[in-house]
Amino acid sequence: MSANHRILLVLSMAVVGLLTLGATAHAQAQVIPKALKGKIITSTKPIDIPSSQRNFLKKMKKQDRSVFKKDEEGKWNIHFVAFFSRGLPHETMGVVVLDAKQEPVAIADVQGTKGQKTLASQIVVDTTESPGKKHTLQVYFAKGKKPVVLAKKVITLK
Repeated sequence: MSANHRILLVLSMAVVGLLTLGATAHAQAQVIPKALKGKIITSTKPIDIPSSQRNFLKKMKKQDRSVFKKDEEGKWNIHFVAFFSRGLPHETMGVVVLDAKQEPVAIADVQGTKGQKTLASQIVVDTTESPGKKHTLQVYFAKGKKPVVLAKKVITLK
């Protein structure tokens, strides 16, 4: 990943982080259904987080997409809500999109709160060497030098 690509990604994630605060607090107020723990709901549009538990899982899965096409700017814009397998033990986490070779094509550091169990945000992928192939979106925290995955999903960038 080039230095310019990293700078653009960090700037775009900084803006996203500011927009995410309200959505994350709202998502955290929900009781996470067991079926969503460790999973990520993804969409090309902002995800509507249901305000009640009634049909929560059904409404979230209805918005879920796994195939993404380039937008009018030639980028992949991925909106997501991640439901962590456990609470965040730190105040920072990472979001990464890995290509078929497990190389990062988009990466960002995100501020959180200790104990946080969800993240509603978006990430933009500018370029990938393996379009049309499977990619993995992950939310993780660092334990020493190793990432510990809180949630992940396989997606396809076309």
